[in-house]
Amino acid sequence: MQSTVKNVTAAVARARRALQRLGARRSTVQIAADTGIHQSQVSRLLRGQFHRISRNVQRLLAYAGKAQRAPLPQRKHAAKASVIRAALRTWDATPEGAQALVRLLRSVQDLRRGARAR
Repeated sequence: MQSTVKNVTAAVARARRALQRLGARRSTVQIAADTGIHQSQVSRLLRGQFHRISRNVQRLLAYAGKAQRAPLPQRKHAAKASVIRAALRTWDATPEGAQALVRLLRSVQDLRRGARAR
């Protein structure tokens, strides 16, 4: 078996570390949705499986720089989308299930209002 070892440039090593840190902060699904890069490609790049700074690596590095401090409206939008996805995963797609889920959410809302009043 022939063993090949590729020399890794300093830039590639820095990019791998930056993308590894990004992967620790965000899910591959969220990064893929935000960048438009396919989730499997994002996963591969976050694991450091690249040998050159490709266009996708550049996009992820740019995203990593921006992702540290997302503006408040963007974070609120992402939070809202997360709540909607969670509710849709919970819902069984029946009218009765929808009513039950709405009752549950309203109960949580009432609990939060009661906690604020104290």
